[in-house]
Amino acid sequence: MKDKIGKRKFAYFDLKTTQPMKLLRALLAAGITTGVVACATQSAPQGGPRDEEPPKLLRSNPTDQQLNVDTRTVTLEFDEEIQQNTLNRELLITPNINNPYKVVINKTQLVLEFEKPLQDSTTFTFNFREGVTDITEKNKAQDLILSFSSGSYIDSARIAGNVINLMKQTPEKGAMVLLYQAGDTMSVRKNRPYYLTNADDQGNFSLRNVKEGSYRIYALLDKNNNSFYDSEEERIAYLAKPITITSTTDSVQLQTVRIDTKKPILMNRGRFTDRFVAGYNEGIQQFTAVSADKKDTLVSKPLPDGKTIELFKTDAFSGGRAILAAVDSAGNITSDSLQIAFEGKPSTRVRGATLKVMNTGKNEGYRAGQEVTVELQAPVRIAGKTPVTLMADSIVVEELQYPEAVRLDRTNTEISFTLPSLSNNIRQLTLMLDSTAILPLQGEPISFPPLQLSIAEGKGSTGSFSGSITTEYKSYTLQLLTSDYKVVEERGPGKTYRFRNVAPGTYYLRILVDENNNGKWDGADPKLEREPEPVLMYPNMIEVRANWELEDLDIEF
Repeated sequence: MKDKIGKRKFAYFDLKTTQPMKLLRALLAAGITTGVVACATQSAPQGGPRDEEPPKLLRSNPTDQQLNVDTRTVTLEFDEEIQQNTLNRELLITPNINNPYKVVINKTQLVLEFEKPLQDSTTFTFNFREGVTDITEKNKAQDLILSFSSGSYIDSARIAGNVINLMKQTPEKGAMVLLYQAGDTMSVRKNRPYYLTNADDQGNFSLRNVKEGSYRIYALLDKNNNSFYDSEEERIAYLAKPITITSTTDSVQLQTVRIDTKKPILMNRGRFTDRFVAGYNEGIQQFTAVSADKKDTLVSKPLPDGKTIELFKTDAFSGGRAILAAVDSAGNITSDSLQIAFEGKPSTRVRGATLKVMNTGKNEGYRAGQEVTVELQAPVRIAGKTPVTLMADSIVVEELQYPEAVRLDRTNTEISFTLPSLSNNIRQLTLMLDSTAILPLQGEPISFPPLQLSIAEGKGSTGSFSGSITTEYKSYTLQLLTSDYKVVEERGPGKTYRFRNVAPGTYYLRILVDENNNGKWDGADPKLEREPEPVLMYPNMIEVRANWELEDLDIEF
């Protein structure tokens, strides 16, 4: 066993080579029987310095870079006793071989015993990753990689690069990088790759001792650890065309995406006297409904869960066959032809609260300049001049006029306005909707209860920032994102941009480039034959402060 500072020491008696009875009598005579039992037990001793050093490889057979290897066994000798750590999963052998092996460990020795001899005239690389540890503190052997050839030379081609998340432009820690020979029929969806390795915590990867040639390259967030892409829950990166790998191949960047090819499914339907409810199995990004003769567009509205759509009875459409088209976030479209009848009991949403505040602001409350949106439980029209009144302590603060300050959305179910500047001592507002100015499209007048709006403390309200845009691209989308990558607002092409009335906080700017100028950003191709269009991130996070105007945040791409 090794004897070094920081390592625990183990002492053993080889009872097979010592005369047992003589040894025992001598030890009994010395009165140290207990000591013999303790020393004969192979376990971590109590106390002493903690073992913090990983096991080190002393020698191997074959040796690293050895040529003309003809063997069914690979042996590694370490400087201390070792054990395997799910080695069958951790060990990456490239190129991929269909040759089962058995792992045998004897104290400091690790042996791989293969059923068949290794393939002739091939360079092999054994990457043990975290598959070998010591037995004391389970310290993992570091950079344990062994390469040798069953032929007369070592393949010297190599490929290196990095893997990032396309939509976040952040490193993909631990992504698996896969190589398939371009001329064979093996598929990333069905077969393990010919070569593979893992990216490090920064997304960097390197594959060495590759046979020179043309390859299809992928990166995979392999959730089920089977080394190929068989689930749309996994993220994958790909290049549309094969690359030629030599000893001088340039670095490559792989950008992972999540591919969704499943269309939304209409799971349930609900009929009420004033509305029809359609429930889907996933979130719906866009929705349209028209009568079967396509003469009338139905008034519809998504509910907060994103999966449920309400279609309202109107004078233009009071029932009949309609065509519903739903689009999910990946652009998958489903179309259903339904017979819609407004019948049964009144909706519980009508009998309950008739409205609610949709965007309640952050925990500290609303600030001047922020938009307030109120959701109504039925389509309405605005017939009065001042449908919205803001009050504080029974005193009218402001009457908002329509259409100058009050907006009604296209579904006629959302009323919104921008919160005006208020006195510093106001901490609570009461929002009053005038039932004589806001009338339902169907049925009896609605009685609106007052709504309470909390106002943020302090004089500070919102901030804004702006800059110029320099680019040769004609079509793109500029997105303002929260710190957790949720879209706040979007802008189209222009020489300048400005985001106003932004709540204090930290934000990203992301650019989706419409490279083919078809009016939209094209994501990943399910067939992996066309790469997604470029995604760019502003290099620095943007700190927005109340009452601050950030200028000259220029973008060039």
